[in-house]
Amino acid sequence: MSRRSVGAGGVRGTLPRMPVDSADAALIRRHLRSHPGWEQVPESVLSDFVALANRVEVRRKRSVFRRGEPGVGLFLVKSGEFKLSLISPEGREQILYLVEPGKLIGEGFMPFDVPCAASAFAMTDAVAWRFDTDEVIARIGRSEALAFALMRHMAFRSNRLIDLVLDLSLRSVQRRLASFLFALALRYQREPDRPIVIPRQLDMNTVAARLGTVREEISRALNRLQRDGVLQLSRQEIVVTDVAALERSTYE
Repeated sequence: MSRRSVGAGGVRGTLPRMPVDSADAALIRRHLRSHPGWEQVPESVLSDFVALANRVEVRRKRSVFRRGEPGVGLFLVKSGEFKLSLISPEGREQILYLVEPGKLIGEGFMPFDVPCAASAFAMTDAVAWRFDTDEVIARIGRSEALAFALMRHMAFRSNRLIDLVLDLSLRSVQRRLASFLFALALRYQREPDRPIVIPRQLDMNTVAARLGTVREEISRALNRLQRDGVLQLSRQEIVVTDVAALERSTYE
């Protein structure tokens, strides 16, 4: 198996091409098939694509690519979590999205020497598989189904970025936070008409960076929602006591 540990910088140079083992190949295939469009990719094409994978180990806070650098390939997260972000010269960060295991990172897949528009950092010690840009392009030229699957992913990501622009430009911090918490509440809901417990896994700075603000604004918005009887706050968790009111807060 090809391995590369990423330290102070990001991924540099070309990783040696070596076949992934059967366990990794099966996991990559399963992850890719879970994405819309990939179910149409013929098995022979998918097997050839899976064989391109190179394992990349990334330590916490290290990058696999940075804004302005040449693209180094398409990434599929195996373990840990990554964030796609922009950082201002003053050090303020805007997180574009978070990437969990099984999800693709397409912003490093930049043909024709187009530089990356964002940076990808590991939020924890993480492992990803990288698919070299030139090799992916060669296979796109031979498979319409593979090209369509990648186009579906890029279209989805483009729509999500438009949603982010809408949030940042037209919605208040409280509405953005309510929308963020409502999505989490739906994920953690276990029983109808019961309070929903959301673990506080992300620190305030990370939440603020996702929502395009600062931690003080997030703190004030949380306290307002608590005063309104929508939430109960503790250091370890957020309890949603009125999910309907939280949903209303996303558009009021």
